[in-house]
Amino acid sequence: MRWTEVIRKYLPIWVAISISLALVIGYFYPEVKALEPLIPFLLFVMLYPMMINLRVEDIVKAAKAPKIISLALFMNFLLAPLLGALWAFILLRNTDPYLAAGFILKIVVPCSGMVAAWTGYARGKVETALIVVALSLLLAIFFVPLWMWVFARIYVSIDPFMILRKLILIVILPLIAGIITRKLLIRRMGVERYWEIVPVFPAVSTIGMLTMVFIVIATQAGVIVPNFHYVLLVIIGIATLYPLNFTLAILLSKAFHLDFGDCIALGYSVTAKNHAITIGIAVTAFSGTLAILPASVAPMLQIPIMLLFLNFSPKIERFMGVASGSKSENDSRGHGKRKGQVKEVRGGKRR
Repeated sequence: MRWTEVIRKYLPIWVAISISLALVIGYFYPEVKALEPLIPFLLFVMLYPMMINLRVEDIVKAAKAPKIISLALFMNFLLAPLLGALWAFILLRNTDPYLAAGFILKIVVPCSGMVAAWTGYARGKVETALIVVALSLLLAIFFVPLWMWVFARIYVSIDPFMILRKLILIVILPLIAGIITRKLLIRRMGVERYWEIVPVFPAVSTIGMLTMVFIVIATQAGVIVPNFHYVLLVIIGIATLYPLNFTLAILLSKAFHLDFGDCIALGYSVTAKNHAITIGIAVTAFSGTLAILPASVAPMLQIPIMLLFLNFSPKIERFMGVASGSKSENDSRGHGKRKGQVKEVRGGKRR
């Protein structure tokens, strides 16, 4: 097993180790705060590799699937923020105010880069997932500041224009650099050789994320350790809200007569959230606060929850009432693309 596969497969364990070490070391050795100057460099290491394989050109295909795109945008930018705000109020209103704001941020930022991979594993429509991811991440630049201003300002002071500027720096500049890098690499080494090195990009991004999590959690260990129930509340929130999002996606797919392939694409695209961008915003817009905690804890839970629905995909298929002909089509779309698009996202899109 290659080192990149070890990082991907055991990410929840690595995150748990990173958080545990950060709490212990940060609590007993507050001098770890001296590592904070590394954060800007780690932010670049975390975000730039992730953007190399984000294919924004897929957005032009959105007109081919207006129904599912509309449902995905409704869930990502209206329903999810409402539920995130409700969960934050129920679970976190009496805790640190930045913890509640960080939880809302974690739910508002959409679409992990692994959405297309999970969709492919479950024999869903990978092309649909890629369109939703690209479109949602670009729209997030405008909707995240809006919803943070609407919902999070009851807990902390929110400057939506500051968040907008941070998002432009976090998303647009690395995205442009990533697109240029991908085109240069393909031109220089060819497509086949490019796919061979693709797994390195998300692995490097994950290493940057784990190091970032360690530093920012360590600096807050003096607050978190005496209030460890904060971590438990975040876990409860994510462990209940994420499955609810996926279940609602299934029910809406059934109500709007989507097929199984689109249902799976919708479920993963509105449930799996982007860790790297959320951490980037929390670190830069809410520096030195517990807003980072939900984004740090979430990776421990997201992969097991995604695996749970992957295991349930045959039952979801039966619930959607897929006919044999439609099932065959989905097989060719989901399974057959693993040599192409899913090969890309398996290695090339982590978050």
